[in-house]
Amino acid sequence: MNNIGINVGYRILKYYLWQQFIFRFQVKKEKEKLSYHKLSRTLKEFEEEKPTLQQKHLFDCTFTIFDLETTGFFPEVGDEIISIGAIKVKEGEVQSQDTFYQVIDPLQTVSGHTKRFTGLRRKDFMNGVTLPVGLERFLEFSKGTILVAHPASFDINFLQKRIDKWQLPSFNPEYVDSFSLANGLMDKDDCYLDVLVKMFDIDHRARHHALNDAIMTAEIFEKLLKICYKQEVHTIRGLKEFIGEEIHPGP
Repeated sequence: MNNIGINVGYRILKYYLWQQFIFRFQVKKEKEKLSYHKLSRTLKEFEEEKPTLQQKHLFDCTFTIFDLETTGFFPEVGDEIISIGAIKVKEGEVQSQDTFYQVIDPLQTVSGHTKRFTGLRRKDFMNGVTLPVGLERFLEFSKGTILVAHPASFDINFLQKRIDKWQLPSFNPEYVDSFSLANGLMDKDDCYLDVLVKMFDIDHRARHHALNDAIMTAEIFEKLLKICYKQEVHTIRGLKEFIGEEIHPGP
């Protein structure tokens, strides 16, 4: 535990002493590119359907279940997104052919530990894209849908903070936290992905690969939707009220 604390402290110190200045310089260069401005427009457009989505029946909604792989847990001090995986759930069923996967080439060097943890290699990053390009592709894939992550408290928060660091328009999409939903439906507080994969007898895929984790989450979410329907929860608004989340109307 002491070693972990020392490592985190060193990374925070390194970020504030010099990495933040390098990052700002890199962002300044990216802001001159078309991809940056295209992402800015997409972010502004993304929330327009929010009020409509909140009223739709769950089985009339299309959901984008997604997962991020990152260099760490602290987006405020330099940790970055290195891959995004996603799959659609439509009319209550997983759309196995409707998937998205993108490796992001981060601005900072990726540690050996992160490479081992995610299975990503140097050649993957060499073939990757910048965050503005990768995130814009993901949002185009997801436009008009409700985002789902497990837990969204990590993935949505990470996205929001990195978007803020990139000096882009704020990102407040309509989303569902499938971890909170599962805990509410099961009356538990430990409905982590591995627990639910075993509970629902989901085919286990190699973990910490963004698309694999998104697919397993989607298969779990499909089952959670069916439980919601049985419990007379029919809309996104009703679902959020059921799990005690605040409802934020769109613009």
